[in-house]
Amino acid sequence: ARSIMDTKSRSSRGSREWKVLLLLLSVAAISCGVTTTLSALHDVDSNNHNAPLIDASPTDPQQQQHRRLAATKDETIPTEQTSTASLTSKFNEKRSFLDPSWKEWGDALVQFETLVSPAELDFTISRRLPWEQDESPDKCDEILVLMPEYFARNGHGSQLNSYVLAAMMATYLGKAMLVLDAPQKNTKYPNGSMFGCPVDAFNDRKEFEQFKGNNHKHLPMKEYFPMGISRLLKHSTLLSRGCKMPACSSFTYDSWEAIRKAQREHFLNGLPPREVNCEDGDRTQRVIPLGGEEVRQFFEAQVKPMILDESRRSEAYKWIIRLGANAHESQIFTKLTNEADIWDFVSALMARSGIIKFQPWIARDAAQFIRQIDLPLNSGYDAIHVRRGDKLETESRKEVVAYWHSQGYDRVGQFPTNYIPFRHYLRLWDSTDCESYWNGFQTQAATRLVYVATDDPITVKEEIAKLPKGSDGTTIVAGCKKVKFIFAPVSEDSAFHINEGGGKVDCNVRYKRNIRAIADLMILTKSDTFVGEFVSNWGRIIRLNRLVLNDSPLVGERKESSGKWLKKISDDEDTEPPAFIRDFRVAFGDLISPPPGW
Repeated sequence: ARSIMDTKSRSSRGSREWKVLLLLLSVAAISCGVTTTLSALHDVDSNNHNAPLIDASPTDPQQQQHRRLAATKDETIPTEQTSTASLTSKFNEKRSFLDPSWKEWGDALVQFETLVSPAELDFTISRRLPWEQDESPDKCDEILVLMPEYFARNGHGSQLNSYVLAAMMATYLGKAMLVLDAPQKNTKYPNGSMFGCPVDAFNDRKEFEQFKGNNHKHLPMKEYFPMGISRLLKHSTLLSRGCKMPACSSFTYDSWEAIRKAQREHFLNGLPPREVNCEDGDRTQRVIPLGGEEVRQFFEAQVKPMILDESRRSEAYKWIIRLGANAHESQIFTKLTNEADIWDFVSALMARSGIIKFQPWIARDAAQFIRQIDLPLNSGYDAIHVRRGDKLETESRKEVVAYWHSQGYDRVGQFPTNYIPFRHYLRLWDSTDCESYWNGFQTQAATRLVYVATDDPITVKEEIAKLPKGSDGTTIVAGCKKVKFIFAPVSEDSAFHINEGGGKVDCNVRYKRNIRAIADLMILTKSDTFVGEFVSNWGRIIRLNRLVLNDSPLVGERKESSGKWLKKISDDEDTEPPAFIRDFRVAFGDLISPPPGW
């Protein structure tokens, strides 16, 4: 019996020892896995910029239904025409205009300085830029100068896109980018800017506030207050590198303007843009002056082919670092071959880098205007942009014709209206399954808030008035959804576009138009779902700032049926996209991902 008990004891002890050994091996394996995972995550961004975690596979049905951040309807954004994918992220489950995480420790005004939520911006870029680490003597040897005055006749979207395109080109070419605004004698706009004049521009604030005249140009202004587009945008040191405009043998603005005008002949003859050599002590600075039109010509003819040239991958790596990417992101970028992927990656990176940043007075006055609107800033809302006006005779014309042809009208004279009706935008926005709604989901449904930005508010309101109404005064959409449409307050100035009336318009009236437009742009960009056309510059600026870089280490790789992730070998739907786009639904226009600023 003792022998049997000893045998059992040894067997039991051996069994326990095996269990302990297996447990230790399991712990070791788990530890190794965790270490590998943490190492991979660290490699994704060794310079943590507090980017949001992205969960691309939501499991909650209500989250899937109500928090979709990219259009899923085939007729809205076909997968073969865009590289971006749907985005559902934890940080965006309760998306609102004001970033709740920033309110606890950041300046409240920063919420209105950019088109991107502050928590999504990368504030660590300066740690990675070589010219920020030391006083690089050559950082100002190559300069691209943007001269925006000639493009000042265009609207906000056109000028912002021109600025973005110039920024992309300058960083690609390894040049500092400076902005040279026209002095008062070289501009047709009173008080020096197409974007008007805030109270901050004048010597005496009290005099400005008590002024009873019709034109503020008679009031004395501060001598060094920003002119031109610099009155709207605060130029980033990421672009300027802290460089100053070269004196260049006492060049005047007229000297630079003459060279800018001559650039056109260079492009027509297939030549690179003309450079000016400026001597600065023992150094030579090479300067290229370009206006908005020349920026587009230079990009299309020469810079775009270089960016898409796969043999220039090493240059692409350095470029994307200069634009604010970390080392891991730069490696991912060099592997991208699909053109749409490239543009979406660069666009998302430029948004995260905060390339578009408004001046403090713009942020202050836009914030004041937005707070007058009946729009809660701490909860979610959707937005629709209806652009009519001058676009009906230009970019939107063929889209209007195509729409009415699709509705069975053959001749232009038979069209009911010369614009696309508001119900078309609503059809793209609405996705409610009314059968499910009436079968029990109606108790969970709340009134949806939809902000409408339009240059034709009277007609749009008339169209909304014809829709069915609920007992609480809300509008019923799709037979079941309760919607409250929100418009900006009616302005005393009947004009909606900043350049209506030309340069003779009082600078303060122009400034109020400017603030109204920027407020609209902020609200549209920060909405949960956006519906608008893709033929306007506004649509492209909004899209750029709704893009978010995919922080997954699997970007550019492909998942095979075995479930293992392998190196990407082709551009197909199974690959991890380089960027996600928040719910962006195109009413009409080309859906192909454009270059930033194009």
